[in-house]
Amino acid sequence: MTVFSRLKAMAVAAGLVIAALPAGAETRQDARFDLEIRGIRMGQLVYSAVENAGSYAISGRVQTTGLAGLLRKMRYDAKVQGRITARGFAPTRYDQNGGAGNRYSEETVTWSGGLPRLTRREPPRSPGSRDADPARQRGTVDTLTTIYATLRDVPQAEACKGGVVMFDGRYRMELHLARPEASRDGGVICNGAYIRREGFSAEEMAERTRFPFTLHYRPDGAGNLRVTQVTMESLYGNARLVRR
Repeated sequence: MTVFSRLKAMAVAAGLVIAALPAGAETRQDARFDLEIRGIRMGQLVYSAVENAGSYAISGRVQTTGLAGLLRKMRYDAKVQGRITARGFAPTRYDQNGGAGNRYSEETVTWSGGLPRLTRREPPRSPGSRDADPARQRGTVDTLTTIYATLRDVPQAEACKGGVVMFDGRYRMELHLARPEASRDGGVICNGAYIRREGFSAEEMAERTRFPFTLHYRPDGAGNLRVTQVTMESLYGNARLVRR
């Protein structure tokens, strides 16, 4: 799989996954965000999610756009399904395909008892010596679940409660969120950080381990709060995700 900072994985093709959910009252959310770095549009993140009777399914896509798309094309599509428990989202299966330039790969990760296992990868890849140990990743979630847990519409009481530990088959990362604060424009802001933990090279860890960001919520008119913008620090300068 891929890391959150690179925004890999996601798209709107969850037909089979969503159809597999049990019948009953369901809630659906769709979102599209543009990624801007130093004011230049570089990519797009799209996801579609449904929650139904204690289950959830998400599909998504991330791809380069604008100048970045001309220089190097990148696109990843992903889908995940899982359960909603008292502790939060618990994925059971994650599928991803895509690549950058001439590279293309497909991966499947499944969870049993909260423990993830890479069950398929094409082309095959042998585990690296510094990869995070899958046997120690119980309770972690995938990239797409992390994105949805962080960016979804929520009641005001649930704002800033999406902190998770993520494992993508190679890297272990944490996403921390602080208490919500009222913003001057009548919305809510939530400061957080994406933190590298395991699987990264010594050079990557020396370069930087903590990437601060801020979620900007606004009322959606239906009683919930909606993330309209995410401002963040990246290795390439100030960046933001803007909801469209």
